[in-house]
Amino acid sequence: MDGRMLTYISHIRRPRKPRSLISTSLRNFCLCTAAIFLLSAPLFYLLTRYFYAEDLMEVIHAARSGHTIPPLDLERDIIAGTMLQFLLTFAILSLAMFITIRFITRRLWHPFDDTLTKTEAFSLSEAGLPSFLPTDIIEFNRLNDSLKQLMIRSRETYRIQKEFTENASHELQAPLAVSRGRLDLLMQEDLSCRQLEIVAGLYRINSRMEHLNRNLLLLAKIDNSQFSDPDEINLSHFIASLLPSYTLLQGDSEVSFDCDAGYVPRIKANATLLESMLNNLIVNALRHTPDSASVRIRLLPGCHDIPVLEVSNPSDGSALDPDLIFRRFQTTGYASGRALLRNSASANGHGLGLAIVRAICDYHHWQIRYTHADDRHLFSVFFPTTQ
Repeated sequence: MDGRMLTYISHIRRPRKPRSLISTSLRNFCLCTAAIFLLSAPLFYLLTRYFYAEDLMEVIHAARSGHTIPPLDLERDIIAGTMLQFLLTFAILSLAMFITIRFITRRLWHPFDDTLTKTEAFSLSEAGLPSFLPTDIIEFNRLNDSLKQLMIRSRETYRIQKEFTENASHELQAPLAVSRGRLDLLMQEDLSCRQLEIVAGLYRINSRMEHLNRNLLLLAKIDNSQFSDPDEINLSHFIASLLPSYTLLQGDSEVSFDCDAGYVPRIKANATLLESMLNNLIVNALRHTPDSASVRIRLLPGCHDIPVLEVSNPSDGSALDPDLIFRRFQTTGYASGRALLRNSASANGHGLGLAIVRAICDYHHWQIRYTHADDRHLFSVFFPTTQ
């Protein structure tokens, strides 16, 4: 009974007392230095034996045997022995510091590296929180606890915002549909020209609200990953099939599509999201292109044969702010002077077009980049070949 009890007690691991990072590093350095000094004890013995004690031992030996004391050079031996001991001590301390930093400290900082890696990979759209490695370092435990609390609060805020956007969009569908129906009935009545203008204005506002509501729902679905698995798509054929739908929008502007006949890029994408991304890019360019100007669409192989889609349109000579144009409800800045005269106050824009483009690119792990050159706005989408 006593033997089993002792065995059971011996297997119980006592919790390690938390320590600070500085005290742990200093303790490891001292232990490493002490171990190296112990291993170097034979070197110190030989140094003392053949430098400090050598002349004294010769004197003692001559006295015991009755011989004449030989000539001694104590000054040289003491200076040489002191310098050798200094160099040996310096080498031991340097070796202890190297071992501590190179090996012991790496193991000590391993929980921090794990925390940093998992924090960089953290996404608000994922289901669970990252699990950090347990550690007995006080500073690392505080860091992990703070990061967990921050992630929990950020995820809760993100969830509330998503639910609000989705619920508000769903709730708006019914009243918008009812108001459109009532406006349709009202336009069939015998109205004066002034009344027809008012009803037509309300109809345009209702259409814009419906379009905005659809885009908000689309963004909510993208954030919630509510789309089917991607399919393999021939990008050049896909773009060419969409061009006829832009003829009613281009007016006096031109839309040109350039792609090498022998270049057939294939990507993995959700067809619905890809079409929405192209529509927003091209329609956005058409909306802000002056009459008789051109919107250029190019599909070309980039670095490492990565397909690159370029959509460009004329500008008024000023570049856009790349930090603002992809944000939601940013409508200022993307227009030429003539376009602003033609479409007052960005008439049909609601600030979600480029935000949807960015969301779709992030969903597929594509990259989108804005540049300004030769008085043209240029949006480039990079499609990685391996997804």
